[in-house]
Amino acid sequence: MADHTHAHAHPADRSNTEPDFENGTFDEAFWDDLYNQRTAIWSGNPNAVLVQEASELTPGRALDIGCGEGADSLWLAGAGWDVTGVDISDVALGRARAAQQALEPPTLSMQWQQEDVLDWTPPAAAFDLVSVHFLQVPPDELELTTRRFAAAVAPKGRLLIVGHSPSDSHAAQHPARHRLFAPEPVVAAAGDGFEVIHAEHRTRITPDGDERIDTVVVLQRR
Repeated sequence: MADHTHAHAHPADRSNTEPDFENGTFDEAFWDDLYNQRTAIWSGNPNAVLVQEASELTPGRALDIGCGEGADSLWLAGAGWDVTGVDISDVALGRARAAQQALEPPTLSMQWQQEDVLDWTPPAAAFDLVSVHFLQVPPDELELTTRRFAAAVAPKGRLLIVGHSPSDSHAAQHPARHRLFAPEPVVAAAGDGFEVIHAEHRTRITPDGDERIDTVVVLQRR
């Protein structure tokens, strides 16, 4: 399994769920163990950038890479998208399925798929939106990973990649600080077949009132 980290923006319990990014082997067993430590790792709310960017789009087929417990996927499906949520952890996907089944009615158009997303190649040109939030990969894998994700975007579709910015005030203390990335290498890796909609360091306010800065890249295939 590839060495990667995945951290959503809003953990449900910040005190005891921080992975050991310095010494961990970020495989399926690592993530299953992390999820088994708590009944919920993340807040259950969709990422704010996803809501902001996808709300202006016409729903089609969406791929949520590193979907975790499924909050982003469920939000997309509720907005009318046909969603595939992909994650390395079977425990996380089990929670995502349970959250879907708890809905009334639980008939959203979606499927869940277990993959190590750094070793997996999505179907080519198959999705109108490919969304990747806070998937922190080793720096030497960022280019290749971005290319694979970009190749899954259909003509006129969009690629949305969000990560913690190295410009963030907390960056120096981030447990995976060497994996933080700026917009420029993501845009370059996606290639000339995309129009840049956004490539920026974007400020957001957390539920605790903290100001944080994210790297936000939104590209549209020509």
